[in-house]
Amino acid sequence: MIEYEELRADIDRYLMERFKYRKSLVRLTMDNIITTRRNSRIDLYLRIRRVESRFPPDCLIIARLGFSKERTGHGTHFLRFLTKVARKYGFNHIGIECANDKSGAFAKKLGFRSIDGENFAIATINLISYFSME
Repeated sequence: MIEYEELRADIDRYLMERFKYRKSLVRLTMDNIITTRRNSRIDLYLRIRRVESRFPPDCLIIARLGFSKERTGHGTHFLRFLTKVARKYGFNHIGIECANDKSGAFAKKLGFRSIDGENFAIATINLISYFSME
């Protein structure tokens, strides 16, 4: 879908600017997953879902997100960016799939609600409120 390719391009531009990459590192798979090519600094796997599953409908689901330098604000900065992109493309929720202890604590800090103990979701409007109060 063209819309998903535009979403991929927005994420690619963001990562290229933030991490000073010259070449594209984000691709869109046939089953609507945005992922980064192998590199040492960023690991991203983002599912695009319009239909309800274990997550609410119209949800961008972070299945994997990692940065080589942890606890430097990259995750929060990316979530702030992803919130804007979600609104731009009509996604009303952001989810975190199979959270470990660190990502679960991060999700709770930002106001995500547990779906089943390991998966979390939040309405984008709630993230906008959270970031506007910082």
